[in-house]
Amino acid sequence: MPANDPLISLQNVSRIFRSGEEQVRVLDGVTLSVRQGEMIAIVGPSGSGKSTLMNLLGGLDIPDSGEICIAGIDTTRASHEHLAALRSSHIGFIFQRYHLMPYLTAAENVAVPAQYTAMRENVQRQRAAYLLAHLGLEDRMSHKPSQLSGGQQQRVSIARALMNGASVILADEPTGALDAQSGQEMMAILHGLHQSGHTIILVTHDRDVASQAERIIEISDGKITADLPNRHVQPASGPVVLLPAANTGRSSWRESFHDAVKMAWRALNGHRIRALLSMLGIIIGVASVITSMAVGEGAKQKIIRDISALGTSTLSIHPGLGWDNPRPDFGNALSDEDVRLLSELPYVANISPVFNRIMEAQVEGRQMFINITGVNARYFAVRDLSLEAGRKFNEHDVETREPVLLVDAATANTLFHNDKNPTGKSLYFNNVPFRLVGITASKGLKIAGGGLNAWMAYTALQERLTGSMPVAAIEVQVAKGMSLKEAQRHIEYVLDKAHGRRDFFIETDSMMLETIQKTSDSLTLLIAAIAGISLIVGGVGVMNIMLVSVAERTHEIGIRLAVGARAADIMCQFLIESMVVCLFGCAIGVVVTFVAGTFFSLLTTQFEMVFTPLPILYSCGFSALIGLGFGYFPARFAARMKPTEALARE
Repeated sequence: MPANDPLISLQNVSRIFRSGEEQVRVLDGVTLSVRQGEMIAIVGPSGSGKSTLMNLLGGLDIPDSGEICIAGIDTTRASHEHLAALRSSHIGFIFQRYHLMPYLTAAENVAVPAQYTAMRENVQRQRAAYLLAHLGLEDRMSHKPSQLSGGQQQRVSIARALMNGASVILADEPTGALDAQSGQEMMAILHGLHQSGHTIILVTHDRDVASQAERIIEISDGKITADLPNRHVQPASGPVVLLPAANTGRSSWRESFHDAVKMAWRALNGHRIRALLSMLGIIIGVASVITSMAVGEGAKQKIIRDISALGTSTLSIHPGLGWDNPRPDFGNALSDEDVRLLSELPYVANISPVFNRIMEAQVEGRQMFINITGVNARYFAVRDLSLEAGRKFNEHDVETREPVLLVDAATANTLFHNDKNPTGKSLYFNNVPFRLVGITASKGLKIAGGGLNAWMAYTALQERLTGSMPVAAIEVQVAKGMSLKEAQRHIEYVLDKAHGRRDFFIETDSMMLETIQKTSDSLTLLIAAIAGISLIVGGVGVMNIMLVSVAERTHEIGIRLAVGARAADIMCQFLIESMVVCLFGCAIGVVVTFVAGTFFSLLTTQFEMVFTPLPILYSCGFSALIGLGFGYFPARFAARMKPTEALARE
């Protein structure tokens, strides 16, 4: 900009506001120029248009017609980013109501304009402290606005205006809210800044304040009625000498993001109750998701342990083509000859036929139904069953069809609940006595069977109780070193060849494990999805709270825009606030879940919650997405605010 050109130039500027269907011409054809280093007072009654003129001079507003040029920039054609850069580097505002952020200290309020530049953080702190010290607030730097007097708050406002080295100071009623003594001190500071080379533009209705300027511009009904030099102004006693601030320009995206995170954290820390309410839905949602996944994982692992206790090297051969494809004509597909044939295979460690029958038993004068399983002596090795008391029946018992049987511990307790060791007692089936010789420890799901269970030699079952029966299943234990899949393939080949057709199917414990895992995973995902709905609801709550936050902090948004923030900076800050709320809520939700899991483990040892990293990572990632998604609309709403409208709301 050439040295003789005015610093600020207005040509035939008009500004019209609309109130319903009525149009109010607040400024009407204003032409004005301001040169570098002048001290100007704009005076006029309330409603004359002086505040609107100040907003235009400071790049906070644009006219409906005419041209405005500030520091060589045509503000009527400039983008919002260019206007923000202009306010950041050339213009400093001193507001009548101070417009300090209540949750920031004096030093932090002063440093706000520098947060939208590339000024380093340590330099920001040093310059804020330097400015406050030179304005007499060295011992008030860590005080918040509520702890400062009106005059002290106005000095903080001046320091903020000077933070980025603004050459133009726009003061709106700088003494309007101050007592006489503070007002005199304020004017002395402004005179000192003028003497040091700053351009001072005062907007006031006080003639005594206006009389201290070098030039007085009178405005009435939107028009300049007088523009005269003041020859009676008294020079200031001495300049306020301040180190200039280097124009560092805009910060990089990394620095901007870092500053936005800091500002977001300070804002949330300054409104803790509101932040906690925002987090509450996320905390509940995350805790629900992780808890449901932990419960599902705990249930799955318990089932897998129970099945694994039966031995994962066993397989069961059943007649038919599958549980979902019953074939009555294949009911006699398996036979004792198949057992003999398979027992000769080198990879078969143990094998037993299985015959099933539910029969009524008489025990100590009571009748009850028992699931009877007829097996051979090797069955207990196939299923790795251990004893709590007594003995297992042996090959001799099978060959001689001895009337002996075993029951599991739960069945023994039901049948003989008054006897700690009932071995040797008798049970009667069809009036045939069978002697109890052993009690097995219940190790797995197949043993429990959902009722009372007993085992006897299959020869005794058929000889003494049922007569000839079809083989219900053949249980096979595969020798070590042979995989179940390979053994299954060989057995299928042998039986296909012996039967001449496929009239059987094979079930392995590993197949059952896979099925249970898939079913459990599906149920867990279903429960997690239902719990995830609470996360969505929490996100809606975050959006509502953020919208309220934007409404409550409208004047703060106006302040930030006035000191140089771009719309993108405002949007970034509110988006980050939303994400911080969600992620912090997620962290609290995770902690709450682990605490609940700890208490749960103290209450019961029968079942446990198993926490895995994946649900936690999913919850945190989903929380971040919720913060981003549901925070977008409040952030967009905040970013679209006009500085003048935002500043007008307290």
